[in-house]
Amino acid sequence: SSLMIPFLEKIADRLLAKFPDNMGNVAVVLPSKRAVVFLKNYLSKKISQPIFLADFYSIEEFIESLSGLQILDNISLQFRLYKTYSRCSKEKKDSFNDFLSWSNLLLHDFNEVDRNLVDAEAIYMNLSEVKELESWSVEDWSFLSKDLTLMQSDYLRFYKGMLNWYDDFSKSLLDEGLAYQGLAYKQAAESIKEVKMDWDRVWFVGLNALTK
Repeated sequence: SSLMIPFLEKIADRLLAKFPDNMGNVAVVLPSKRAVVFLKNYLSKKISQPIFLADFYSIEEFIESLSGLQILDNISLQFRLYKTYSRCSKEKKDSFNDFLSWSNLLLHDFNEVDRNLVDAEAIYMNLSEVKELESWSVEDWSFLSKDLTLMQSDYLRFYKGMLNWYDDFSKSLLDEGLAYQGLAYKQAAESIKEVKMDWDRVWFVGLNALTK
């Protein structure tokens, strides 16, 4: 029986069949940098003469290039998020060490909101209202009582602060042409109609579970 041809080798064959002399006007977008390496490898084995190759991108690199923003690494983002947190928190603040115990979750939320093109104001206002309602049913936690306990106030302040943090954080990054991943996705989605492309065609290869 003939061996099964790997998926990326089939893509290499299709590219060469469609663009035998020049694929320079094509961009190929793949799930990861690793996939890019494999596809280039298959192509190099099938080409016997000089040829303009396509531009190859991982989906992350492609979105970054469309957005015109530079995506920062996680540690840099945490430092910048702490600056936002410090600017926006008027009351007592967590130390940077304590902040790191929960800031990754916050960053993850910001990413998900933007990657899915959710209205941040609507979701964070709703969230703080939901948390307020949830708190009413807890014994000895009635918000009907005149004075909120310190724990209650902190809890609600945290959820009400999220929208301010989101706004300040994204604005401060955009002012410097920087982004977290979700913010770059959002910018790319908003600017896609105006972006001047350098290619006649873009091939999206092997992607699944796409966001909005």
